[in-house]
Amino acid sequence: MSEPHIIVDREGSLGRIILNRPDARNPLDKNSSAGVLAGLRSHFADPAVRSVVISGAGDAFCAGGDLKQMAAFGEMSPVEAWSWPSAIVEAHKLMLAADKPVIAAVNGPASAGGMGLAGMCDIIVAVDGAKFAVPEVKVGLFPMIIVAHLARAIPRKILLEMMLTGDPIDAAEGHRLGFVNKVATDRDDMWRIVGDYARRFEKVAPTAVALGRRAFTLLSDMPASQALDAAQFFNLPFFFGDDMKEGATAFLEKRKPNWSPYGGDPE
Repeated sequence: MSEPHIIVDREGSLGRIILNRPDARNPLDKNSSAGVLAGLRSHFADPAVRSVVISGAGDAFCAGGDLKQMAAFGEMSPVEAWSWPSAIVEAHKLMLAADKPVIAAVNGPASAGGMGLAGMCDIIVAVDGAKFAVPEVKVGLFPMIIVAHLARAIPRKILLEMMLTGDPIDAAEGHRLGFVNKVATDRDDMWRIVGDYARRFEKVAPTAVALGRRAFTLLSDMPASQALDAAQFFNLPFFFGDDMKEGATAFLEKRKPNWSPYGGDPE
């Protein structure tokens, strides 16, 4: 189901989405954005996939929106211009309800919408020296859509400074800020780390991850007192579900748990 500029495949339990326009630094045009969205939907619906990785071919992760396409905005109708980023907006929305962990393997610069693409993922593994930037103000824009995820991942004042100046941060600074989970020495090390995450995600209960990830999104956006009340109800599917019984039994019997299969589109 791969598009010409998007590779969607699977290695074992790891679903892969690779932006594949290295000559143009993997921009997010309308087609590639639709390809990312379709890839996420496909992997989330596949019970054989336990985790997903997004990366870029060549020397860049993603350069963000395709400026050649965006230069035509002035010739579009307001409705056309409004709908232009619809696929990437839907991808960001889908990530709020995702039922599987998604890793960004940042192999090079992640700019504008590319930084947003990394930021919407649960885990970021970046090669040493990779740069993250939101330089839209330098071309007369502001990074509106990606605020929703980045403001949950980077301290507010640091993010606003980046958006108002267009200045980048590197992987080491991203790690210091808690935006980047792991800094890899090179691409081989990056993929080794991604593979390690994939193997770790194979060992945990898929239903617990699916329900827990969605609950985390809801609880982290609630006031503390409401979150505590809601958490009591969110616990019930775990208390009455099969996986908790299996997990506890396997622990007591000193064996690996036999998790129930899970698969389904979170939309």
